[in-house]
Amino acid sequence: MGVACGIVGLPNSGKSTLFNAFTASRADRAVYPFSTTEANEAVVEVPDARLERIHAHIATDRVIPAVVQVVDIPGLAPGASTGKGLVNKFLGHIKECDAILQVVRCFEAADVVRETPVNPPGDMEELELELAMADLDTVTRAIDRVAKKARTGDKDAIFEQQVFTRAKELLEDGTQLRTIDWNDRERAALRNLFLITTKPMLYVANVDQDDLGGESERAQAVRAHAAAMGAEWLHLCGDLECELVGMEPEERAEFMGEFGLQELSLGRLIAATYALLGLQTFFTAGEKEIRAWTIRRGDTGPIAAGVIHTDFEKGYVRAEVYSVDDLDEYGSEAAIKAAGKLRVEGRGYVMRESDVAHFLVNR
Repeated sequence: MGVACGIVGLPNSGKSTLFNAFTASRADRAVYPFSTTEANEAVVEVPDARLERIHAHIATDRVIPAVVQVVDIPGLAPGASTGKGLVNKFLGHIKECDAILQVVRCFEAADVVRETPVNPPGDMEELELELAMADLDTVTRAIDRVAKKARTGDKDAIFEQQVFTRAKELLEDGTQLRTIDWNDRERAALRNLFLITTKPMLYVANVDQDDLGGESERAQAVRAHAAAMGAEWLHLCGDLECELVGMEPEERAEFMGEFGLQELSLGRLIAATYALLGLQTFFTAGEKEIRAWTIRRGDTGPIAAGVIHTDFEKGYVRAEVYSVDDLDEYGSEAAIKAAGKLRVEGRGYVMRESDVAHFLVNR
C-alpha cells in the first residue's frame, strides 16, 4: 500500500529544510516569508535494518525497501485559507495524504526572517485555525451540494447533511475534526470530502542544535499541545539533519557520535508515522528480490498477498511464514523448516510485524 505524508507549517518553520533532510533533495530553503512558491514532492525509501539482516542469510539480485511519499507545501500564513489560486492548489496537494506532519519552529536564527518572537503555542494555534478554515470552505460547499437531495427525503443525503452541518459548526470554532469521536458511518461520510483536519497529525518540533534532547521550554510546549490534542510528537534539528545527510558515511558517523545521535531522524519520523497510521511491515524473500511491504495492523494473509498483486487476495490458498528473528537464529529457511518453526497459515491468519512470507495462490 502507498503511504503519503503532507508537511505543513507557518512560513520559515523549517519545512523545506526537513524535506531536504528526509529526501536528500535540494528543495528551495527560503529565508524570507513567502519566498517558496512551489510544492515539493518526493518518494522516500524507508530505512529498515531488517532488510540487510535477511540479505545476510538469503542471496538475492536486489533489495527493495518500502517507500513513503512526502509532500511539502509553502508555509501557510494568516489568511491563507481564504486565498485563491496557488494557496488552494497547495492545500490540494495534501488533501489526499494519509497523515499530516506539522513542523513547529522552536529555534532562533537571525538569517531566517521572522517578524515576531518565536512562539510555538501561538504558531500551532494559528496554523490549525488556517486548516480548519480551509476545511470549513469544503464542508460549506458539501452542505449546499446535498441540500437539494435532502429536501426530497433521500435518507443518505439527510444523514450527510446532518454530519456536514455538525462538522461546519465545529470548524467555525476552530476545532480539529480528528479530535472528535465520530462513528464509523460519520467517518465514512467525511472521508469523501478529504478534509485536512480529519487526518492523523504528528507534531514535529524543529529545535536548535543546543536542544537535541528536546528539553527546552519551546519543545516542551509542542509536546504539551500534542498531548492535549491526543496526538504524538517528536523533536529534531532540521539544519543538523541536512548537514548530516550530505556527508560521507564515515564523516557522518563521526559527527553523529559527537552529538550523541544513534540514527538520522528520518527513521524516527517514519516509525512515528507508521505508528500514527497503524501500519506494519512484512517481507518477501527469494533469489530475485528481498522486499519490504507495508500493511495495516490487523490485516490478514490474503490482504497482505493482495498488496503484492490484487489478484493474489482472491486466489490466496495459504502462506508459509517465519520471522526475521527466526532467520537470524537458524541461518536459513531450510533450517527454520527443519526446526519446525516454519508456519503454514490459512486465510484467517493475522499478519505479524517482521513476518517473512511466501504466498501460495491460485492463478
